[in-house]
Amino acid sequence: MNYLQTIKSIASNKEKRVENLILVIVLLVIILVASKFIFSNSDTKNDMSSNSTTSTDNINSSEESNKTSTSSNELENKLETILSQISGISDVSVVLTYSQDTKQNPVYNTKEQENSGQKTTEKSVAYNEEGSKKTAIIETVEMPKIEGAIIVAKGASTVEIKSKIATAVSSLTDVPVYKIQVFEKQG
Repeated sequence: MNYLQTIKSIASNKEKRVENLILVIVLLVIILVASKFIFSNSDTKNDMSSNSTTSTDNINSSEESNKTSTSSNELENKLETILSQISGISDVSVVLTYSQDTKQNPVYNTKEQENSGQKTTEKSVAYNEEGSKKTAIIETVEMPKIEGAIIVAKGASTVEIKSKIATAVSSLTDVPVYKIQVFEKQG
């Protein structure tokens, strides 16, 4: 008996039609789940080498984002320190806002091929390998652009002191004075 005749006999038996249909659906679901599990495991094993570079890139980018947040915190801390040295100002808090994150521009290996009059270009990121660690070669790093600042300080009650603070922050960060807000800290 072939498969087509088996399916026809299952469909023609009205008494067990619903039971057989449910059985077929359950079997199909089990086969789909099993095949997805089997193929995802084999894909994972086959892609381990290609994924290792991706995971290395993710680690490197997370390290760089940590460096970026550290450098922005360092700038805020430096501003707080220098502003607190202005006469009449103490207990300074600074918050800077940025328009974008740090952007890294990697070096690319470029391979050009010409087949049948058509040029194809393939670009891939260049890496340094140190043992089992791969790091992308970075050509340039674009620091984030500061968009504005809020400064809260004790003693920033007069227009003259607020102006001194805004001018100092503007000259250091290259942010226009109108994008810098200075407030007096309570207490």
